Amino acid sequence: MPTRAPAAPVLILLMACVAQFMLILDDTIVNVALPTVGEELGFSESSLSWVVNAYFLTFGGFLLIGGRIADRVGPRRMFTIALAAFAGASALCGLAWEPEVLVGARAIQGLAAAMLSPAALSILLATYREEPGRGRALSVWASLIGLGAATGLLAGGVIVELLDWRWVFLVNLPIALLALVLVPRIVPADDQRDARTSPNVIGATLGTLALLLLVFTVVETEHAGWTSTRTLLGFAGALLLAVAFVASERRSASPLLPPALLRRRRAMVANAAVFLGAGGLLAMFFFQTLFMQRVLGWSALSTGLAFLPFSATMGVMSAIAGRFLMRIDPRLPIGVGLLAAGGGLWLMSTLTPASSYAGHLMPSLMLTAGGLGIGFVVLMDLATGGAEDRDGGLASALLTTGQQVGGAIGIAAMVTIATTRTESALADRIAPPQALTDGFTAAFQVQAGVMAAAAVLAVALLGPAARRSRAATTQALAGEATT
Repeated sequence: MPTRAPAAPVLILLMACVAQFMLILDDTIVNVALPTVGEELGFSESSLSWVVNAYFLTFGGFLLIGGRIADRVGPRRMFTIALAAFAGASALCGLAWEPEVLVGARAIQGLAAAMLSPAALSILLATYREEPGRGRALSVWASLIGLGAATGLLAGGVIVELLDWRWVFLVNLPIALLALVLVPRIVPADDQRDARTSPNVIGATLGTLALLLLVFTVVETEHAGWTSTRTLLGFAGALLLAVAFVASERRSASPLLPPALLRRRRAMVANAAVFLGAGGLLAMFFFQTLFMQRVLGWSALSTGLAFLPFSATMGVMSAIAGRFLMRIDPRLPIGVGLLAAGGGLWLMSTLTPASSYAGHLMPSLMLTAGGLGIGFVVLMDLATGGAEDRDGGLASALLTTGQQVGGAIGIAAMVTIATTRTESALADRIAPPQALTDGFTAAFQVQAGVMAAAAVLAVALLGPAARRSRAATTQALAGEATT
């Protein structure tokens, strides 16, 4: 029987990106449907947020073990299993008949996403091993962060207004089914000749529990407050679990996080910058949606359409970064990109109830999108570019963990800041639209500061590593010349 010729890399890129787009879409697509969901299924005001938080919690909490499992069983096999599980959980969400069923199904969705995302990026990295192809592929992947989140708001608005909220979840089914049909036809079989021994099970459990407790504690601060006994005990518990995880890793012969991966300083700095940047990005979507609907009085559909320039700008700038900026000193595009994004967020902090879309909202959205499009592509290349093939899933998981956990923490922290400012303004008898705007303004100002801090962190800490990298390259070339 003749062997099937390898599929064109662009087909593999398309399939991996469609899967990741679906996962990022589910970060935000449900937001505009929450009022309808709560009314139909009988959610209480305090429990409704768990329709969103259950997904963030399991997606961010299980990514590290998901990345290691992908490396262990093979990315194609893991991709197939996780995609089928995600489709099944989406169907259960769409058929949910009571609050507990929907929240549980969302948690299963997040767990499947934690297995699927690192497998998808691992497949992409194995397909595009060399520049400039890898840079261009990563530029497409990077654009999915903003594109998927913004499109989620638009798609959610369209579905709620024209169909039914259940299709917010059921729309995943045809996408997943198509990908499941294509996987065995276009993705090469997994090469298990270099398969690892079983990873550190105790360490995996401790690390996953630490992440779950951290994210759970942060998202619950909306109700418990940041300085409550419950919150402080949660942070203390997460810290103890993290310390136990580190101790277990040091004693293990097969650690969940191999020391060679952790010694990649530039990758660790890039992951930290993505963590901060994603927190600002997803919090921005959250507050801009509230501003447009609760202050400006726009419909869900109009709100979603307002983010189209953001998606277009981020897509274009990501493509430019992937094509032209991958060979230069990474500090330049990262620093300029994240500072520009911070500038866009600061511009948002000057919004008023009388602000126009064309004169104020759209420019701030496009400036933020352009900066993130430039900076995130280079950060993603640094975070994944130096990992061995057998660690590709884990390197991908570390990157996506930064995105998801950073987003969850960013939203929770900004909600506390905005709520405090709004309540203070209402106590001073300021009109509700302006009081809400004051709260959003405070949140945008802090987000701008966080984005600037990410730029400074990346530029400062990448400097010595970049110089050592160039020196090592020069030394290697000199050695080759003398042989």
